[in-house]
Amino acid sequence: MDEKNIFYRRLADDDSSTVINFIESQLHTIPKDFFFPPSLIILEKCLNRNSGISLGAFDSEELVGIRLTYKPGLDKENHGYDLGYSETKLLQVAQFWGTIVNNEKRHEGIGDNLVKINCEEIFKNSYSRILATVHPNNLRSIKMLLTNGFSEKLNTIKYNNLPRLIFEKIKVD
Repeated sequence: MDEKNIFYRRLADDDSSTVINFIESQLHTIPKDFFFPPSLIILEKCLNRNSGISLGAFDSEELVGIRLTYKPGLDKENHGYDLGYSETKLLQVAQFWGTIVNNEKRHEGIGDNLVKINCEEIFKNSYSRILATVHPNNLRSIKMLLTNGFSEKLNTIKYNNLPRLIFEKIKVD
């Protein structure tokens, strides 16, 4: 595969079954506890035009990568609560749920591009903070976030007792 054949576009409601099938096809390729699959409610938020800011990477028409992101608002799922954010800051959060790249396409820059493009789109849409969680042993994802300007903020437990690092990126004007 040649990276220049990859195109990126925003995911929407009608991509739901494609995204679910993609996640299911890749789960066995991801180390246990590195990716916590979203509930259907979270997936709906990630793909909804009003609450979602998710991207897909496509090789021709085949989905080869996803960057799931949504706006949690004041929902208890907002990781800003863990960081002691005020209500004003909580409302400025876009939250990463996960990045997955097809096992056969990994290490080709697709994940980095998904994060970079997603961050740019988020900051264009008036959100000033992006939060993400990563398993402490997921060194590739940690490197990808650090490379894209995130900083580590908190070591905590999330998602049914899984260890997670919370990362933050703040829009710089």
